Amino acid sequence: MSDWYYAADNEQKGPINESELKAHFATNQLSAETLVWKEGMDNWTPANQVPAFTFRPPPTPAKVQPPASGAAPASSATVPGSNPASVTPVDVSSVLGKGEALEVDAEDAEKNKVFGILAYLGILFLVPLLAAKDSPFAKYHANQGLVLFVVWIAFAIVLGILNVVLWAVGLGFIGSILSLVYLGFLVLAVMGIINAAGGKCVPLPIIGGIKLIK
Repeated sequence: MSDWYYAADNEQKGPINESELKAHFATNQLSAETLVWKEGMDNWTPANQVPAFTFRPPPTPAKVQPPASGAAPASSATVPGSNPASVTPVDVSSVLGKGEALEVDAEDAEKNKVFGILAYLGILFLVPLLAAKDSPFAKYHANQGLVLFVVWIAFAIVLGILNVVLWAVGLGFIGSILSLVYLGFLVLAVMGIINAAGGKCVPLPIIGGIKLIK
């Protein structure tokens, strides 16, 4: 796939591959009107007029219906001493974030598939970060591999401390049961490897919304 060039701050930037340029538009680092060009094009053209880049318009805000005639507006007053937040369920997605799949450039995925697989083998997540740092595909899987590794280390530390306490009070069997959670880490690693081997960038369950590598 040909490399692209774009105009920013009155300067020509590039070359940059298509998947990276799409990522810039998706994260609003570049506006939809940014001029782009690649070999074979006659002139510089706004990105939103180029078929390779699609932009979805923002959703239309919902219309608020006015209250019926004679109906009293809902009161916003709270009862003294009440705490509405205490009965509001915690939105887990606001804590962990929402995992998003990445539109994969076929050439990038094929070229860096091995690095994506290595990302899920413990400390080897460093390999794609060092050897394929400009690849969105490798970086996506390196981030998930890093998150998985960090969570695994944190769990191992907490479980080690908990085991000492549980054995001291004669409840060591509970620690043995909790150690089964390691199977969950193995399952997530295998899922990540399968996705990478298939050239896909799909968020893993539970940890897929955590982003440590920008």
